[in-house]
Amino acid sequence: MEQGGRQTWGARRYELSELDRLLSMLSRPVRVGARVPKALRTELSDLGLVPGRSACRQDLIELVWQRKRPLLRELHHLDDPLPPCA
Repeated sequence: MEQGGRQTWGARRYELSELDRLLSMLSRPVRVGARVPKALRTELSDLGLVPGRSACRQDLIELVWQRKRPLLRELHHLDDPLPPCA
């Protein structure tokens, strides 16, 4: 794999880990009616996921999963399960 491919693969892996972290934060138990913290909304925006002002946690989780699913499919195709010596 060329150097640019490794950088792309690494960047996608990093994005996946960020999405996992955001999903973890969004799925934590909170009080009924509690708003999503502004810092978390900012992190979503930083990844290109623009939440609406009135988006609830469930909508935001759905938004993150919409980004995560294709990324998982793409990384699955790039990940070689066999070692090079096989």
